[in-house]
Amino acid sequence: MTLNHKPGSADELLRLHSKRIELIRQCANESSETEFQRKWLSVLHRCAQWFSTVPLTPELHREPGGAFRATIETAFYALRLAGGQKFAADLTSDKRRRLEPQYNYGVFLSAVCSALDEPCRHFVITRVSDHADWQPAGHGPLGPWLGNVEYTVQRRPEAMKPERMRTATYAQVIVGRDLLEGLDAPVLADMFGAINPDKVPQGLETLLHQVVRKAVDVSVGFERKAQQGVFAPVKFDVPSAVHVALELQAEPVMPKGAIVDRDTGEILATAPTPASAIATPAAQPPASAPQGPPADGGKGEQAPALSRSLLDAIERSEATPTASTEPANTAGSTSTPHLVDPAALFTGTPAKGGAAVSPSGPTNEELKAVLGNDSVMILEFFRALAQDVADGKASVQWEDKGLVLQKRLVGAYGVTSNTLIEEMRKRSLLLRAAGNEICIVEKAGRLILERSAA
Repeated sequence: MTLNHKPGSADELLRLHSKRIELIRQCANESSETEFQRKWLSVLHRCAQWFSTVPLTPELHREPGGAFRATIETAFYALRLAGGQKFAADLTSDKRRRLEPQYNYGVFLSAVCSALDEPCRHFVITRVSDHADWQPAGHGPLGPWLGNVEYTVQRRPEAMKPERMRTATYAQVIVGRDLLEGLDAPVLADMFGAINPDKVPQGLETLLHQVVRKAVDVSVGFERKAQQGVFAPVKFDVPSAVHVALELQAEPVMPKGAIVDRDTGEILATAPTPASAIATPAAQPPASAPQGPPADGGKGEQAPALSRSLLDAIERSEATPTASTEPANTAGSTSTPHLVDPAALFTGTPAKGGAAVSPSGPTNEELKAVLGNDSVMILEFFRALAQDVADGKASVQWEDKGLVLQKRLVGAYGVTSNTLIEEMRKRSLLLRAAGNEICIVEKAGRLILERSAA
């Protein structure tokens, strides 16, 4: 039995997705509301007229109005992905200042227009009044063609093959000549080349094409996860992250001999860590063991325990010796107990300045001194890789001028090789990127693996 569906107006669809449109407004960052209405909201309004309330495909975004929802979500993901990219990087600064805003707008247009042909490829949409089928090439947008007449949606026995030229033709109707005339020729070429992107790129892929393709993948991935998950309605206020952290303390362990503030739970002082305890972490007392008498003589509550991750961070901070923590011993003075450096127990290879290399990886100061602090992702990548190299879980090698990393090794840490190459090139830390290898300069390589004197 075929059900009749009622069309919806473009204004109703825009109101339904007003929160998603606000996210696009933030990414657009236009100087005035008038410009946002002219360049961005007008395109979304024409998309809402084009799709009306039809679904996208039988599998994805299949509810009434799913095609327009998929369009807005893909556009937002594309703008977020484009925020960290550098378009026209090979041009002069004057041309780049002119073209970068156009490329950002071109990403939006390509993402919005990539699904214009999808509903018609999978469904036959018939107007009930005269049993006429919708033909986008001849009838234009679905909403004005339907008017207030109900329609039916029937699945095709076999989906039509995608044609990028056909989708690009529809895109000219959605974008409009006045907006297209505001874009330079290189941006127009990349924009139309990225509409309805290939899932597997053939040959050279432009940066704009890559961004839109990834945005489509993200939209499809989130939709599939949402279909597989079952979510109960929330009938209470969601607790804050602070309350959750206080309730869930993983592997509570108190460092031996620690003096803790009963009110705040802050560690005021810790005793030196014995070498045997560092060499054999399993020898630490279990969470249920008594933690010593309270500071008020046994009348107060037991001090809050600390998680394993917090204790590891404390040990790493104590493992970094400084000149101020070692007062000089003079004749007749009481000698101060010398803190054990855990790094000296793992490796004897001296770093620059005579300090031993820490098995827990470089410190934040060392990372920021070489890499800067504008990319947390790169800092975390170097820290994680250095830790795995120290533990023997990852392998890198030195050559004459720098440290060599395998591209497949880089991908295992959530950073694509192209991203790492771009970030290293931006910081003048890249020696070469050829084949499956990435070679970085020595000062960056020492953050991962200290070079032997030989």
